[in-house]
Amino acid sequence: MEVAFRPLRRGDFDRLARWLAEPHVAEFWREEATPEAVDAAYGPMVDGTDPTEGFVVELDGTPAGYVQRYRIADYPEWARLVGADAAGIDYLLGEAALVGVGLGPRVLGAFTEDTLARYPDVGSVTVAVQQDNRRSWRALEKAGFTRVFAGTLDSGDPSDAGPSFLYVRARPPAAPAC
Repeated sequence: MEVAFRPLRRGDFDRLARWLAEPHVAEFWREEATPEAVDAAYGPMVDGTDPTEGFVVELDGTPAGYVQRYRIADYPEWARLVGADAAGIDYLLGEAALVGVGLGPRVLGAFTEDTLARYPDVGSVTVAVQQDNRRSWRALEKAGFTRVFAGTLDSGDPSDAGPSFLYVRARPPAAPAC
């Protein structure tokens, strides 16, 4: 299956609301799952007034999940926690049938590479994940991320409440000039 990322559009909001209501997503992505709440939270991204970039994950052209990325420096509360020289990503597989079949590491690996290409000045990609979200942190490890922190993050985001892990994947060193 080909994995691709296309920009989030307002026409995706009903689907995103449905995904956010799925039990395997709602347990860890703690947001209100109504179309109105999705519009309020994600509309600024679509309109370009929020620095976070949102994307629909597509498998062979069929929507399967959501990913977003942002420069940590654009969010001072995160820069204080993890340093400003990084990009952050968040992700979900919206279709329950796609969870636990090895897709997560492929999506994370591809999106991380895309993020490092998009932001050539950042040194790493960082992800915060709940400690009890074993599938997610195992997918991160399989995608080349390293756990650098275990504890409770000082964050106002409800999805970060409770014990978390912080994972980082550093930009590979540049090849030496010949």
